[in-house]
Amino acid sequence: MKLSNTYADRGKRGHTPELTTRADQSYLEYLSDARDMMLNKKGQSFMKRGGEVMKERGIPFEHTHEVAEKIRDAFSEEQDLAVFLRVKRSLQEVYKERIIGSYRLIEQQWLNRLDEADEQGPGSVSYDLDWEVPAYACRDMHIQPGGFVGSPLAGLHYDYNTQIFFSDNVAADAMHAGFVAKTPPPHDGRVERFMEIGCGIGQIACELKKVYPDAEAWGTDIAAPMVRYSHWRAMQQDLAIHFSQMPAEDLDFPDGHFDMVAAHILFHEIPVPVIKKVIAEAYRVLRPGGIFVIWDFRTACDDKPGYHSILGLVDAADNGEPYALGFVNCEVEGILSEAGFDLRDNCDGGLFIEGRFADKPVV
Repeated sequence: MKLSNTYADRGKRGHTPELTTRADQSYLEYLSDARDMMLNKKGQSFMKRGGEVMKERGIPFEHTHEVAEKIRDAFSEEQDLAVFLRVKRSLQEVYKERIIGSYRLIEQQWLNRLDEADEQGPGSVSYDLDWEVPAYACRDMHIQPGGFVGSPLAGLHYDYNTQIFFSDNVAADAMHAGFVAKTPPPHDGRVERFMEIGCGIGQIACELKKVYPDAEAWGTDIAAPMVRYSHWRAMQQDLAIHFSQMPAEDLDFPDGHFDMVAAHILFHEIPVPVIKKVIAEAYRVLRPGGIFVIWDFRTACDDKPGYHSILGLVDAADNGEPYALGFVNCEVEGILSEAGFDLRDNCDGGLFIEGRFADKPVV
């Protein structure tokens, strides 16, 4: 087996490090094209026939795990639908295998980079490798072995996967920049300190920092591998952001500390009881007049198409999303109101994503 230092640095795809070899990159591009063909060119016919089968079998259009299982059982008896679902799932599995295998060739090189970045700036990172991660987060999210906590390179794996998964929609974090461009400030316009909770690889935090360069910036996540990689990634963009490992439902900050708290595709990755705790924490750490921003899946309602589709119904199994159905059914706007927030209008973010903007009232 080759030593890691025999592989040349292949540069970046936007802000994302390329895979170790050109062969790996080409193969992933092929898989991405195959997925695009299936979902965007064949997806409508799949959903049309799937809807007919559901009607024939008397399966209700409800976002529950029980209904999803009934759909999968029914579709298994329809050759075209069964092949569609099997290939969709297989593409996801092969994505992960190739990405993880490619970076494994230079794993020690990446561990060294993260170790060095821990002690460098701009910005900072803090984490505890001995901290016991809550059980709900120890799942193979997105069919990534170990999820976001199981590998020291989980952030790197996640980064490349989203780039190839969404293709040009997220090149150089363009999708996240678009979300931030649609994110309003507090009514008084003051943003001196902000935080992205469940920050993953810190893309929203980075884009917010570009809009508010003088603000104190924070990114928090439950997974040490994610905040370590977030810090390295922000450093590459010369952005001073402080990343810290902590659960969004138990933030180590004082009351009224932030002007803005943001969350991007966090809530469909956590159980509903935890969602309620996270919203309560966001309310606590925001100052009166501060704003809480959620970018996540649309709610499962007839008048909100997108996640409300057959693909949405089966995605929990196909894409390793155990908590997604709970989120789209939980009516998050109601939970925000119960926590004390005043809601502004929602915002269509595209790609099944909706923005919810909630103000903490000024007392």
